[in-house]
Amino acid sequence: MSLVDDIEFYGRAADAGDMPRDAAIRALADASGGGLTELGAASSIDNWQAARSRYEAIAKTAADNLRKWTQEPPR
Repeated sequence: MSLVDDIEFYGRAADAGDMPRDAAIRALADASGGGLTELGAASSIDNWQAARSRYEAIAKTAADNLRKWTQEPPR
């Protein structure tokens, strides 16, 4: 499962009351394999509905920048 999938899973579970928010935060931080602190996991849980679009925008920007940086400069 990707990080954004985990964010949506735990965020949805916390919102629905299927899992206490504190438990969802700890589980997400653990599932991230060091990618999120508990503070970062809490922010992700609180904003889980926008996570996928945010991560997709970051990935697109990174890919665009990588293409720009690796192109040979004009002569």
